Amino acid sequence: MRMLLGVLLSACCAAQQWEAGPLAGGGFYNHVSISNSFGSGTAGIASSAAFGAYLVQNLYKNLSGEIRYTFQRGDLEVSSGGVKAGFRGATHAIHYDWLLHTRKKGSSVRPFIAAGAGFKGFRGTGTETPYQPLGRLALLTRTSEWKPLVSVGGGVALKLARWVVLRAEFRDYLTRFPQKVIAPVAAANLDRWLHDFVPSAGVGLTF
Repeated sequence: MRMLLGVLLSACCAAQQWEAGPLAGGGFYNHVSISNSFGSGTAGIASSAAFGAYLVQNLYKNLSGEIRYTFQRGDLEVSSGGVKAGFRGATHAIHYDWLLHTRKKGSSVRPFIAAGAGFKGFRGTGTETPYQPLGRLALLTRTSEWKPLVSVGGGVALKLARWVVLRAEFRDYLTRFPQKVIAPVAAANLDRWLHDFVPSAGVGLTF
């Protein structure tokens, strides 16, 4: 009987190949320069809270695979000479990352680096008007656009209990600038890299 219980307990512990949970943090974007014959300024997305969820499969001793979804609500922005135009917006990101851990599976503290790819959707959700401030540089539109995404970052997973893990991490989500949602006009160009720096934390369960 004891042997049977030992076998079942070992199998149960060995089955902890998965981890899942929510995440919360913030998103901080860089703004890029924009210019044409009418003037110059910057365009981008305002900083905002970030919420998401993840599912990790612990594939090998030091390697895991993770699928993740992140939602952010940040206003679209164009600024020039002390004038700022804003328009409500939101983003949705989904991607798959490889996590390389510096300590083996089952350790109480597991620092990791992460890299992967996926897609990010940008959406303008405000109300369009016939006139927009700084419309000579770019128009903030009620439309949506998906861009390929590259994800890089790292963090640490702390084992709080047999089934509970605390994660603290940082990601840089890189995409090309969404030129349909923030549309440049009069030969202006926004074809540049947009960075979304997202620190976050969450508590997950293993199973």
